[in-house]
Amino acid sequence: MSKLVDQELLSAAGKFFPQAFDGVIRIEVLDADYAFWVDGRTAPPKVSAESPEAVATRFCLWRIDFPDLSQLFAEGGHRLQNSFITGRLKISGDMGVMARLETANV
Repeated sequence: MSKLVDQELLSAAGKFFPQAFDGVIRIEVLDADYAFWVDGRTAPPKVSAESPEAVATRFCLWRIDFPDLSQLFAEGGHRLQNSFITGRLKISGDMGVMARLETANV
C-alpha cells in the first residue's frame, strides 16, 4: 500500500473513531495485505500502523476489503452494522469492544 493511501486511510479512521471507547481494534485490509490499529483507550483514539502498548491479545479484530472499508469510513457509523450483517465486515476477538464502541456513538 502506498504511503499516500496509508495516510488517507489512517486519517479517515481517525475521523470515523472520534471518541474514546475503552478498547483496541485491529483492522486488517484483506485485499491490500495491510493492517492498522485503533487505540480507543485514549481520547481521541490513536490510529497507527504500530501495535499499541499493553494490548497483548485483548483486542477486537476487523477483517474487510479496502473498497468496503473506504465506503464504511465515508458513510459513517450507520454503515457499520450493515457491513457486518451483509458479511463484508468480519469481526472477532474481544466483542466487548464492539459494545463499548456502540455506546460511544461511532
